[in-house]
Amino acid sequence: MCSFNKCFEGVSAFFQRIFEKIGIFIGTYPVVLVVASLSVTLGLSCGMITLSNETDTETLYTPINSRASQDRVQYQATFPDATGSNYRGYALAALDMYGRLLISSMTYGNILSNASMQEIRHHISTIKDISTTYEGLVIKYVDVCARQNGSCYASGEFLTTDAVHNAYLSGGITYPNWNNIDISAFLGQAASTGGKLVSAKYLSISFNLRMDSAVNKAKARAWEEEFLKKAATLGTMSTRINYAASHSLDAELNKNTNGDIVFFSVTFTLMITYATFVAGGDVVSSRTLASWAGVMAAGFGILSSFGLVSLCGVKFVNIVGVTPFLIIGIGVDDMFLLMSSWAETYPHRDKTVASRMGMTFASAGIGITITSLTDLLAFLTGVSSVFLSVRNFCLYTGVAVIFCYLYQCLFFSPCLAIHGRRVDSNRHCMTCLKTKSRNQLRNDDASTCRVFCCGGSPPTERGQDERFFETLPRKYLPQMLLCVGGKVIVIVLFLAYLGVSIWGTLNFKQGLILKNLVSTDSYYHSYSETNDAYFSSTFPFPFVFGPTTNYTDKDTVDNIESLINSAKADPGVNENSLVCWFDSYRETTAYDNSSTTAFVSGLKTFLSMTTNFDKDVVFDSTSTNIKASRCYLLSINIKGSNAQADVMVRMRALADNSPLSVYTFHPAYIFFEQYVAILPSTLQTVGVALVVMTVVTCIFLPHPLLVFLVVLNVVSILVGIFGFLYIWGLSLSSVTMIHLIMSVGFSVDFSVHVCSAYMIGKGRNRSEKTESAIVHAAGPILNGGMSSLLGILVLVFSKSYIFNSFFKIMFTVIMFGMLHAVFLLPVILSIIGPLTNTFISPASSRSNSRPPSPPIDYM
Repeated sequence: MCSFNKCFEGVSAFFQRIFEKIGIFIGTYPVVLVVASLSVTLGLSCGMITLSNETDTETLYTPINSRASQDRVQYQATFPDATGSNYRGYALAALDMYGRLLISSMTYGNILSNASMQEIRHHISTIKDISTTYEGLVIKYVDVCARQNGSCYASGEFLTTDAVHNAYLSGGITYPNWNNIDISAFLGQAASTGGKLVSAKYLSISFNLRMDSAVNKAKARAWEEEFLKKAATLGTMSTRINYAASHSLDAELNKNTNGDIVFFSVTFTLMITYATFVAGGDVVSSRTLASWAGVMAAGFGILSSFGLVSLCGVKFVNIVGVTPFLIIGIGVDDMFLLMSSWAETYPHRDKTVASRMGMTFASAGIGITITSLTDLLAFLTGVSSVFLSVRNFCLYTGVAVIFCYLYQCLFFSPCLAIHGRRVDSNRHCMTCLKTKSRNQLRNDDASTCRVFCCGGSPPTERGQDERFFETLPRKYLPQMLLCVGGKVIVIVLFLAYLGVSIWGTLNFKQGLILKNLVSTDSYYHSYSETNDAYFSSTFPFPFVFGPTTNYTDKDTVDNIESLINSAKADPGVNENSLVCWFDSYRETTAYDNSSTTAFVSGLKTFLSMTTNFDKDVVFDSTSTNIKASRCYLLSINIKGSNAQADVMVRMRALADNSPLSVYTFHPAYIFFEQYVAILPSTLQTVGVALVVMTVVTCIFLPHPLLVFLVVLNVVSILVGIFGFLYIWGLSLSSVTMIHLIMSVGFSVDFSVHVCSAYMIGKGRNRSEKTESAIVHAAGPILNGGMSSLLGILVLVFSKSYIFNSFFKIMFTVIMFGMLHAVFLLPVILSIIGPLTNTFISPASSRSNSRPPSPPIDYM
């Protein structure tokens, strides 16, 4: 154990010497460094003019290079888009483009009543009359509509025709299936008696759009924009309308997040106010302007990083909007640590400012470096994520952490040195004119106002340069935590916390509910609520058979039937939903399996007689062999995202285990992939971050017991965060995954500071060394934590899921981090902490011409 203690002392002394030299350099050339920092900030921030956004929900929140995305390439290359000729919802090769109305009856409670139906027909007519312009051309609905049987096709519109309505009035509509159509997909809160449709409160009508070329997609998107404007102005008397278009989620997400970024201005003001309050003093000792420089240093880090990363071509994603709130908190934490260490140098005012700055960095350099390094490495691990939103966020934020650290060292610290020169010269903080002390002014019979506003003197000890919130923790916490009763209370509360956290961890949900990404007052949120509550959620499972499939071979036919029957038996599949050209073909007289040639010839005859299977069979270039074909099954009504993903996984397993050349793909699988990938991706990323943090801790804190305690502390905090996801009502997703990555770095920061302060603290036993650790670390940790909480406090009012979830998790991380570091860890150290000799800094044994390094003060 003694060898470990010596190792720690040697490593600490080595880093102290390095940071002392850095501090002396900063204290020698403060003006030059301030000017250089301002110049670099101005230059790099100009890079923001190249900033470009990525707002596509699929790109941001689904796994990169997932199996579904790979299958989609093959699927779309095989089966051409048919939305311009024979639209079939279950046969789409890409996510549908549409404008959709969800219409409910307010007056009669039945959307199929005569009054409601007349109003619905008027709405449909109004929508179809929409026109817009695209590249100078007038675009009407007929130009962009999906087509079926030569006419524009709108899903659900057939229920509004006179023929169907008359059939309903005469009691001739069966429910849920009528004329081989599942009308439950278009009706919500429907009631039936004896299998006959009686009423329905909701009707869904989708104006499906064609997607068979890039130009048509662009025209359809332009028409969607006009649709949204018109739908918002539709006048209603007996009906109520919810509406959305296929791009509504992307648009509303970007609009919502950008709107909430204005909260940062409030955060910046709060930080300035808090720093002013904590750093106040008389007109000479006041650190207010220096603390403002610390907040500005964090702001410079944000501007520089955004400019540099944008210049490198990395797209800005909406979740990066939380980065300023995070960085401002990290920067202010470092500021408090540096100011606390600077305050310790006041007994050495006989030394030069440069020497005292060297003492400050010898004391605080390791602390702010560990803080920044652990945060940076945590974000670097996130760059490997399978989610683009996580990758880009970690790039922007990781670079911001680097710049924030550099500006704290090269802008705030020089400002602190300039502050030190002013204080040593006994100059006023605002006018920079020399002034008298308050006692001198009183002796001169100056007015009370002048004494207060113009009098001041340099501090001579640490306590004179610190305010109430900085001195309170070290006065009372040792008494609270080092008595037997205090230890018992802390341990009991910790066990209760652990129990609640484990319970929450076992119950949290996975997956991102997309409607949560927009604010609750958005038209899209209201639309999604109605759609989820009253309409069924079904999707197809297309099974695609490859070119090696021999449809005339008995074994192949048996394997096809076995695959289909196994899929039908799945609890998530509607067993009566099969749509398959092969089954239908075999029931016709055209079927001939005597040879491949006869089979293909009969199949072409069969396909010429029906359009139901248009594009379901693709022939090779010779038209003599089948290149690929597909059959479909539909799911049952599945609401849960995880359940949807589970069915997809089971269907894939059936296809993969089949001896046939077969796979399954549907555009919805792209989004289902996130529910499959999120947990393993999160565990992998957080696990790698934890390993990296452990390695960093071993470098700066080379003592096995303390490394173990740090890791144990971090794991405990992570368990709490996972558990409180459930308590906060959040699910594990690519959004919350980002916050979990951040929490690893924050947790290590809090824990390492206390352990390091314990190791270098003076004391003859564990209790005395723990008391020393509390004295040196508790104040900066609590002030840093409070400043971080203030930095995110305004987000509690945000309507954005991204910002709101960020607030909840960061609040949890900061609170648990502070409580573990300031309460739990000191109790553990007072019981089992390693015993060491009092560490004497190498600096203190040098010639008197060099300043001694005070004990390291960790935040």
